[in-house]
Amino acid sequence: MISLPNPSSSMYSDPCTIALQTDKKLMTIHNPYVATLVEMGYDESDCRMVADAGRQNVTYPRNIQGRIFDTEEEYNDALADFLNGL
Repeated sequence: MISLPNPSSSMYSDPCTIALQTDKKLMTIHNPYVATLVEMGYDESDCRMVADAGRQNVTYPRNIQGRIFDTEEEYNDALADFLNGL
C-alpha cells in the first residue's frame, strides 16, 4: 500500500504544497498518459521506460541545445516561462 502525505505530520501545512506532494506520489502509481497509450495498444513497460528516460542522470550545469542551466531551479524557471508563453 502506498502512503500519501499526512497533513498533520507533514512539515508543510499549506493545502497547495500538500496537494503537489500528493499529486507527485499518485503520478508514480498511475500516470494517465501511460494509461492512454496502453489503451491505444502500446506496451506499458515501454511507455514507462520512455517516460522515465528524461529524469535519469541529470546533472548541473546542464546544456540543452546550447543553453546552459547552472541549477535545477534555473532550468525549472526557464521551463515555466516557456510554458506560460505558449
